Amino acid sequence: MAPPAAGPQTAALRGYVSAVTVGAAAATVLALALGGGAVLGRPSAGALVLAALLVLTQAQRVVLTHRDDEQLEVTIASIFVMGLALTGPLWLLLAAQALAVTVQDLRTRRAISRLLVHNAQLALSGLAARTVYCLIANRPLLADSAAFAPADIVPALAAGATLFLVHHALYGTHLALHHGEPVLPLLRRGLPLQVATSGVLLPFAPVVAVALDFSLLLVPLLLLPIRAVGRGAELLAARESLALRDGLTSLPNRLMLQGRTSAALDAAVGTEAVTAVLLIDLDHFKDINDTLGHYVGDRLLVAVGERLGASLRDGDTVARLGGDEFAVLACNLTGGTDAEHLARRMIATLHQPFDVDGVRLDVQASVGIAIAPEHGTDVVTLLQRADVALYTAKERRGTFALYAPERDLHSVEKLGFLGELREGVTGGQLVVHYQPKCDAQTGELVGLEALVRWQHPTRGLIFPDAFISIAENTGLIRALTLDVLDQSLGMARALSDAGSPLSVAVNISVRCLTDLDLPREVAELIERWELAPEVLTLEVTETSIMADPNRTMVVLGMLRDLGVTLSIDDFGTGYSSLSYLKRLDAHELKIDRSFVFAMAANSNDAVIVRSTIELGHNLGLTLVAEGVEDLETWNLLCALGCDVIQGYHLSRPLPPAEVQAWIQAYRQPMQAVVGSHP
Repeated sequence: MAPPAAGPQTAALRGYVSAVTVGAAAATVLALALGGGAVLGRPSAGALVLAALLVLTQAQRVVLTHRDDEQLEVTIASIFVMGLALTGPLWLLLAAQALAVTVQDLRTRRAISRLLVHNAQLALSGLAARTVYCLIANRPLLADSAAFAPADIVPALAAGATLFLVHHALYGTHLALHHGEPVLPLLRRGLPLQVATSGVLLPFAPVVAVALDFSLLLVPLLLLPIRAVGRGAELLAARESLALRDGLTSLPNRLMLQGRTSAALDAAVGTEAVTAVLLIDLDHFKDINDTLGHYVGDRLLVAVGERLGASLRDGDTVARLGGDEFAVLACNLTGGTDAEHLARRMIATLHQPFDVDGVRLDVQASVGIAIAPEHGTDVVTLLQRADVALYTAKERRGTFALYAPERDLHSVEKLGFLGELREGVTGGQLVVHYQPKCDAQTGELVGLEALVRWQHPTRGLIFPDAFISIAENTGLIRALTLDVLDQSLGMARALSDAGSPLSVAVNISVRCLTDLDLPREVAELIERWELAPEVLTLEVTETSIMADPNRTMVVLGMLRDLGVTLSIDDFGTGYSSLSYLKRLDAHELKIDRSFVFAMAANSNDAVIVRSTIELGHNLGLTLVAEGVEDLETWNLLCALGCDVIQGYHLSRPLPPAEVQAWIQAYRQPMQAVVGSHP
């Protein structure tokens, strides 16, 4: 392993560096002091060749990225380190290692402190290997050893194993402390690839020792097979590196993200630190691919990855999970608010235009957030819950959402509820209640709004807030909407036959508004019930229009051409985009109940209502106020020129069996209801 890049120094890391450096210096001084006059004995020609090869090959190391971005050095220098440990004097082994590492670290401009600890770690591993070999083979610790014999194979292998294990333990500990990870899991994680790279090279050291005894000319010839083995180790590490990196952007992939997240969660145990996983999805990326081609799409993904990486804090990770989906791992946060700030920053960063081969591209992103330990304490749970939050964010597009349990369909209870809802939609358990609407000025009944309910066989009547979002997230919303449309048009047909022709309004989900088949299906239902298209009003929210404005506008245009009435529901609570309001060419504008309900007591709400009415009338729209709960509010709306009202002051939503009776009872003069207004 290579030493980690410079980063924050923790107390544990500083203590480790000090202990290793002082320990290596003390061990070296002690060994050399005990050697007396044998310390600086003249080395053999073979030992000098090994030392030269050590320095040369160490400088030609290949650094590869392994799991969790741990770095591995694949170099054949370890063979010559081991060769010197078997045959050369100790001082030459230590000097050659120090020279090789110093040259290497100075070339890479590593900090002096890192150079010292690097030397210390190598000195300790070399000393340990030399000591094990000399003790088992009964050779002198400091001076040149005698010629290598067949009986020395076992001591040599033991020394090689010692060199490998001490080296791996020292460098792995350094890396773990640098990243704030538990030491043992990291050592276990990196061991297999270390064995497959450096581990397979060390057994060649005895071969080098035997060749030295026979002739120095054989050592250079050994470099070819040794290099072949080293190349095989490089390729193995490279393949593993590719398995952990996205091929297009070179960012960490899902596997590496999971490893880093697991390590971050382990490191946060027992602390107050919060870890967040943020999933980022580019809105309408498919349109870019379809319009400009995959080459431009790929270049955009690379640019997005680079921009996300540049916007993060040191220590955070950005990964590409596939397609146009990215992820960010953020550690050491103080709470969910920090994660939300990070999400806002990423959305704003990506909203800045991209220039791809001279083409200006505007990107909008949605972000889902899950935080640990609040939303989960393991990788799988956090990713799954971040995905649930992302699904919520994509309903509005260009924003973020924090995980909310009530939106999660993956719990056993929610899955059971989903199965029951599926049966309810297909089994005729949906019922539609109808809330009357009347002319605000005359009191004349003008229509009904359809409000779906679920008549559950054991739970009783369930209101839409409890199941509509589940239907939207699972694809049931299409069948549910068609059922409500069918029942509502059937009610309009029945009322018309009874002499009370009224329009009926049905809410349309964002999922249906992007379905190009919706206009055809609506036309078929209108024809089936033999009604004029204008009898049906389709209510859509501003948020649902903005979720996918281009496709939504196409569908709404087809519906408008069909002749149905289009109404913008909950106006004032969403984007309130006047440009889209103009393009939509709607017929009706509904003022949200949150403004209507308190307008009699809140002057600000009254101003908003008045402004909305004036705006709508200037655009030629009919204004509908929902949430009228009392006579005072009705009178205010009349004075402001509102066209239509609905609310509990007029009537609660009525089950189908009560609608006709309520209409017949609604005969009293409107003057008695609204006071002084005609």
